[in-house]
Amino acid sequence: MRIYILNKNNSTISTIDFKIHLILFFVTGTLWAPFYNLICFLRLNQLAKLPLPNGVPSPKNSAIGNFLVALSFIGAPFAFFRRFQLLNSYITAMDPHLKPLPKTEDKEGKEITQKRVNCLLPGKFVGFANITFLLICIIATSFALSSYYILNTGWTNEAILILLPLGIAAVFIGFGFSGRTLIEEKKWVKAFNAIVEELS
Repeated sequence: MRIYILNKNNSTISTIDFKIHLILFFVTGTLWAPFYNLICFLRLNQLAKLPLPNGVPSPKNSAIGNFLVALSFIGAPFAFFRRFQLLNSYITAMDPHLKPLPKTEDKEGKEITQKRVNCLLPGKFVGFANITFLLICIIATSFALSSYYILNTGWTNEAILILLPLGIAAVFIGFGFSGRTLIEEKKWVKAFNAIVEELS
């Protein structure tokens, strides 16, 4: 993992290797997620040790507190929201205090002003997470009611026709949510690493 020296006081900050965390996430069956969150919060605390221009919010946080919150099913979305909020606010407020990014050219040769890499707005992250959660709750409720009905009436072709679509829908929603989460997490890490490299 690369280390960058960021100021005269020898404050150091490490970048994050998303691939390693992704592998650990799958190997542990998602059990690595809270520890990944902890590492991200600790990196934000390293970022908070740098001098802050006026008007720039500090990304300092209670890493252990957020880690404990992330351990629960109900608390996890709040931990994710907080992490996205801290980085997004920091990069947005830092933008005017940093040098303009170099311009690039499109296919037609016109100059394009690059935008600084940032993560998803925390509200949007919570929005799609809540929608997914509600859909899963609806499916789970339908599944429970259907199962109760089947236990009283017996297994029939109609019962299978009810449960099969619910099961398929739950699988697709689960994959969709996981895929979207991984995409946004990759963007979060990319934004964090980009600001670290720029400040170095």
